[in-house]
Amino acid sequence: MSPSSRLVLASIGLAVVLIVIATSLRPPTTTPAGPGVAGATSTPTDTATPPTPGYSATPVATKTASPTAAAAKAVKSTSPKPVACKPTDQDRFVYNPDRLSVQAACLHVTGTVEAVRKEADGDLHILLALDPPYAHLLTPANQGEELGDLVVEPVCVRSVTQADAEGTCAADPDPLTGPFPVIGERIWIEGRYVFDLDHGGWAELHPLYRWGDR
Repeated sequence: MSPSSRLVLASIGLAVVLIVIATSLRPPTTTPAGPGVAGATSTPTDTATPPTPGYSATPVATKTASPTAAAAKAVKSTSPKPVACKPTDQDRFVYNPDRLSVQAACLHVTGTVEAVRKEADGDLHILLALDPPYAHLLTPANQGEELGDLVVEPVCVRSVTQADAEGTCAADPDPLTGPFPVIGERIWIEGRYVFDLDHGGWAELHPLYRWGDR
């Protein structure tokens, strides 16, 4: 073989060696593979903030009430308050009216019914635990027998067994027919605001004009 041929072959061999060395030194290139391809690597994409210590990362299911359940929880509708507090004709059917000192022709208050008593004069005694804004309407005489409550009296709504009240109630053409508030009920109520002089001047709404649920 001629010297020139040997030189060519040596050059080719050197080039092959250099290519092999360069290939072995090149870093491997990883191409993200699609789902299901074995050996694929990928960068995580979940950037959610870690849960705060003390709280569960497990979602809590929210229960939605069915229409039937919602109906079962419906609260009783309230009666609307009149635009203005106005007397009715019931103030004309209070027996022995001079025993009452009238403070206001019509007064609106709110509170919770604490007791209901039947009276011989045909009235009811509804004891109303007043809400705080109305507590100043009470007098010291409302303590004790009246439990610190306001006395509210719908008149001539029961059978009368008290002789001096019979004629007055017999003349009432349209006494209130009820239903009347019951114990534990939260209500608004309107009536004539008086002090009962026969009972130490305790405060009353007497007679009752109207009322409704709160």
